Amino acid sequence: MACPDYAKGWQDAVKPYRKPVLARSIWQIVNSIVPYVALWWLAYWSLSYSYWLTVLFAGLTGCVSVRLFIINHDCGHGSFFESKRANDIVGFWTALFSYTPYLRWRHGHALHHASYGQIEDRGVGYFWIMGLEEYKNASKWTRLWYRLYRNPLTIFVIGGLYLFVVEFRSPHQSINAAQTRGVWAANVVLATVFGVLGWYIGYWNLFLIQFPISLVAGMLGVFLFYAQHHYEGAYWSPKENWSYERAGLEGSSYLKLDPITQWFAGNINFHHIHHLAPKIPNYRLKEAHENVPMFKAVKPLSVWKAMTYWNLRLVDEKNCEWADFPGPHIPMPTPKPQEAP
Repeated sequence: MACPDYAKGWQDAVKPYRKPVLARSIWQIVNSIVPYVALWWLAYWSLSYSYWLTVLFAGLTGCVSVRLFIINHDCGHGSFFESKRANDIVGFWTALFSYTPYLRWRHGHALHHASYGQIEDRGVGYFWIMGLEEYKNASKWTRLWYRLYRNPLTIFVIGGLYLFVVEFRSPHQSINAAQTRGVWAANVVLATVFGVLGWYIGYWNLFLIQFPISLVAGMLGVFLFYAQHHYEGAYWSPKENWSYERAGLEGSSYLKLDPITQWFAGNINFHHIHHLAPKIPNYRLKEAHENVPMFKAVKPLSVWKAMTYWNLRLVDEKNCEWADFPGPHIPMPTPKPQEAP
């Protein structure tokens, strides 16, 4: 489909921001890994005093994990460095902070970018998304399973832990030998690191620190991913009429965050810009937002408002919009025939 009028010329508009700045990329690695290590050490140190203090430090470490994940995410798009080799090396190692196999995740995420907003390919590289009519015609067991899957507890609490800690350990979704090797390489490194740490500080102490880190990182990561596309009025279209520009600017949110939260989120809250131009490094998204009029015209979405959209769990294929589960069918009473006067 042709580019809509309001987005024409976007390639030229974003061109100045697509070039990574080596010094800024290196500095972001430093100012992410150093706080992570420092907070992790404080979590360990606080075990001798108060576990609530440990949970606080571990929770903050989990927040920094999200920032490190965004570096891996940028590397997967080839936007963090000009060098492909540098992107792949840094991407592999920063992905480990969230237990992610870099190559496998990069592939699935690329599919998401290539098809998001298409009714036929809904959920590719994303959450499981059923269509409204598909749901109505599914078996009762499929509907029950989908309802369990779409429960907020499953999506936001269990889902993150399962995806990053459990599912990513298996190469069963790898599409080639390189992805399979990448999964096993990540597993070996993680097993070695946690094996040594557990031997040194005690495996129970390691669990007490790492579990809240993983829980917080998973919850925040899944919430950000959810809020980026689940909102009222988000763009959906049949594949034949799908517009790349509209999918980016109308199907991806601008989540308005305070500066501290935005730092932890690695600026990925400017998701409308990222989906349109994924070659822009995360540290230049805010700059692009402030200087390109079409980006500033996108209506911001607050965190509180985003949290109210947890019930957008189906896609109405006919009307091309998010929908909630249909309610129980209540037959309307048949009106009694009126007697002739």
